[in-house]
Amino acid sequence: MRPAAALLAPLLAAVQVAALRLVPAAPAELATPQPLGGIDAALLRHAADWSRDVQPLPVHSHNDYWRGVPVLDALARGVRSVESDVWLHPRTRELFVGHDPYSLSRARTFARLTLAPLRAALEQANAANARYSDSSDARFFAPLQQGAPRAWNGFYTAGPGNAAPLQLLVDLKTDGAATLRAVEEALVPLHADGYLSDYADGRLRPGPLIVIGTGNTRAEDLAARPARNVFLDCPLGRLSETFVVDGVSFAYNSTLCGVASTNLATLVPGWEGLEEPSDAQVANLTRAIDEAHALGIKTRVWDTPVWPSYARDRVNTLLLRLGSDWINADDLGASRRCAASCVADALALPQRRSKPSSPAHTDCSS
Repeated sequence: MRPAAALLAPLLAAVQVAALRLVPAAPAELATPQPLGGIDAALLRHAADWSRDVQPLPVHSHNDYWRGVPVLDALARGVRSVESDVWLHPRTRELFVGHDPYSLSRARTFARLTLAPLRAALEQANAANARYSDSSDARFFAPLQQGAPRAWNGFYTAGPGNAAPLQLLVDLKTDGAATLRAVEEALVPLHADGYLSDYADGRLRPGPLIVIGTGNTRAEDLAARPARNVFLDCPLGRLSETFVVDGVSFAYNSTLCGVASTNLATLVPGWEGLEEPSDAQVANLTRAIDEAHALGIKTRVWDTPVWPSYARDRVNTLLLRLGSDWINADDLGASRRCAASCVADALALPQRRSKPSSPAHTDCSS
């Protein structure tokens, strides 16, 4: 007869193995190639599918039309702001997108390349929103949406900026007044459906998309209007200046300026992040950012270094620490990878101010 210890050894080993199994066996559904009915099963789908598990970031996709899939590449990485350079054809009055007049093609229009994917993304986010959709789900859930704190659903539905609008910077490359009119005509369907932030009767009404004119967009073409759905990219560092339209003096403020921006060299000549900034250079940046925030205007500094990476990260971390609202990005992959560490580094340093609370960005968490 075998000793008792020898008989019990296999049983004890089995008990020990079972005790060490802290994670239960995977559900049977996950052992099949069609979990819960397949990846497209209704149970696994929801109105915010495109942005699930995506952390929204205060990143601006500079020259977004260079991406493999404009707009959607940026949104898939959590980027909340995109840019489109537009050219008005003098004969057809169509708007084409490209960096210069030698890189244009007839297929790459503003409507197709920029507005169509933005509209698709917003329709996806609001597919179950009774105010924006007549889908069966929207009608079914309408009673639960009554009295909700906001009427529209932001594209990103989780994390910081969950109710913040997406931002579109439209860089006018041809005549400012004529190109602006063409842009506004192209925006009519989005405005009619309530997707655009706008200004009317002295009040700002935030929507899931804010459009900002830059490049040849002129302050005098927007400031005196009683109603508009395009805002201005105002001059960061010079917001105390005034301008005159038809004999009337105007000042820069949050009802006109969707953002205030300038290039890095204008604020800190000669500094490209290769070494630590001087106290005077930090003071120049601080002064410009503080001036904008005092007016409720968000800020962006462009033409920041792309390479070497330590210079890029040094500049971005400093801008975030000083309270700048947008990080300019040419390499979205690199910006996505470094963004979390830049934010963490900025938060670890002393903070001197809070973000501006502009009426144009009501209900935005950051």
